[in-house]
Amino acid sequence: MDIEEIKTFIELSKSRNFSRTADLLHVVQSTVSNRIRSLEEYVGKTLVIRDKTGIRLTAAGNLFLQYAIQIVKLDKAVLEEIQMASDFTDSLNIASVQWLFDYYLKEPLIQYSFQNPQIATNLTIAHSEDILPLLQNRIYDVALISYRVNHPSLLCLSLPSTPVVFVGQREQYGYLAKGIRKEELAGIPLIYSDIWENYLSDISENIVSESRIFEVRCNMLGSAKAFCLSGSGCCFLPRKMVEKELQTGKLIQIPIQDLSEKVMQPFMICRRNRLDSPALKSWLFLLSEMKKI
Repeated sequence: MDIEEIKTFIELSKSRNFSRTADLLHVVQSTVSNRIRSLEEYVGKTLVIRDKTGIRLTAAGNLFLQYAIQIVKLDKAVLEEIQMASDFTDSLNIASVQWLFDYYLKEPLIQYSFQNPQIATNLTIAHSEDILPLLQNRIYDVALISYRVNHPSLLCLSLPSTPVVFVGQREQYGYLAKGIRKEELAGIPLIYSDIWENYLSDISENIVSESRIFEVRCNMLGSAKAFCLSGSGCCFLPRKMVEKELQTGKLIQIPIQDLSEKVMQPFMICRRNRLDSPALKSWLFLLSEMKKI
């Protein structure tokens, strides 16, 4: 098993077509087939099944894909560490969900990079569930995510919390400013944002089926906000994320009288074995000076 075989498998899992994968990788189709066959021989399981529409992953293939993605990221991280070793004294590898970068991390990280030119700063934006395995595998030193992690190798620091608010474009939904009841959500176009635990059951129970409730589904809160600003529907978002739009009147908060208030509690997770490193010491000192932690 080599890295090119793994990259080929990942690409095939996206395109679901041997010929298209070959074109994307600039190789002949037989090379793609041989690489996949070699992987299957290595793991001792069938990873992909061909059908009339292309290919689909087997259960073993789906499981292998999770590790394949981590292997490729590990490979990239190792090469970057080696290349940076001669140019920098240390590195800070930090990952964050998009909204926490935009509304918490951006300013201190820019300042950090200016104050510490001898330290390489590497930033990754991803989902919380994608960040955590790579934090545990020592790819990242620091992660800003939307839930607490309890593990002896990790230090979990609470960041400032923010209420979750239900918002809509003023021109389109201004008539709802006085508030609604939970049951009235069924008549409002909703934009999906998986923002708290049991989100779906909280807003769909005894209203409508989960499959029909959302007008727009987004996998990033920033995208959900953009649709909300366009007037496509209403959305649950962290107040910190929409403060400016609420102040300028582009969005309005719509109270839901019989839905208990939710609070978004983000966390910064640090690897304990890196706490004494120059990079992480400088980072935590800066956040303390800026009263961010």
